[in-house]
Amino acid sequence: MNSKKTLLLALLILICTLSSYASYRYALIQEAVEETLIRPEFAMVDINGQTRSISEWDGQIILLNFWATWCPPCLEEIPGFIELQEQYGNQGFQIIGIAADNEDAVRKFAEETKFNYPIIAAELEALELIGRYGNRSGGIPYSVFINREGEISDRIMGELSKIKAEQLLISLGLKS
Repeated sequence: MNSKKTLLLALLILICTLSSYASYRYALIQEAVEETLIRPEFAMVDINGQTRSISEWDGQIILLNFWATWCPPCLEEIPGFIELQEQYGNQGFQIIGIAADNEDAVRKFAEETKFNYPIIAAELEALELIGRYGNRSGGIPYSVFINREGEISDRIMGELSKIKAEQLLISLGLKS
């Protein structure tokens, strides 16, 4: 093969590769744009045996927190969340804890911790739900803020500090 044909073939391969990459990136952007901002519905039984539906808190600001007892960053967040629920609960704020964990372990931990917000032990169901709320990797801790209109306003992967959570709550209209 002469050098012109080799160069032309290399150029053609480069164009095809760039075209494929551009199509892939476009599909990712479209998926992100099309991803709903409205919170998905769910109903699960909490550790007290009560069926809890996300719609139970319609009209409130919600912090949906996915966690597990075996996750050190998850456990670091919880004391701050308890304080936030105490501080802002009377302004229409509700935290809901979804544990991707064994119910017995969650119940034992909850008894020791004295949660002031609902806790749901969901094991595998939690992983399905976490994906529906925008976390396709399934990593925890993962927190989702939902405004009073039921729209997802923020998604936080990894440990969420009380200070950062409070800033997000104030941006959603709560008074410090």
